[in-house]
Amino acid sequence: MTFETKTGPLKLHWMDGGIQPARPEELGPNERMGDGGNGAIFVGSKGKMMCGTYGMYPSLLPSKRNGEVNVKQTIARVPEGHYVQWVNACIAGYGKKELSAPFEIAGPLTETILMGNLAIRSYDIRKPKADGKGFDYPGRYIKLLWDGPNMKITNFDDANQFVKRTYRDGWKLGV
Repeated sequence: MTFETKTGPLKLHWMDGGIQPARPEELGPNERMGDGGNGAIFVGSKGKMMCGTYGMYPSLLPSKRNGEVNVKQTIARVPEGHYVQWVNACIAGYGKKELSAPFEIAGPLTETILMGNLAIRSYDIRKPKADGKGFDYPGRYIKLLWDGPNMKITNFDDANQFVKRTYRDGWKLGV
């Protein structure tokens, strides 16, 4: 996915379910990638950066560069944690408590993460081959095209079964 930012386009490549990117050549042979099972790699115009789950343990690559940079903290930390902050905001009431991750930011971020999950689920959709011998997986190796306002994939309809559900007779979502 590509996002427009204040400084230009940002490309995001999502890997999940044990799938990992190639090991960065700047990472030493005995250095762990991410936090061992999860993390993120950022590739910039001046080098690479890596972190573990939820942005923990950020480091430059190669790691010997970590001593070169001292970045001032510009964003206030959330001592009680994001979950407790969210609950406290709910208790306070709409608009009465400032959040570090308001819905204007968290909503599009969540949509992005859910798109990654949608791609993973679509990857395993299988259809019997015409000759009856084996299966085809039409959701593999394609780029899913997302129509956000209409909440649907436009080029692989079978993926939309994971976006919205059809409720049984007598049941509905109370909106």
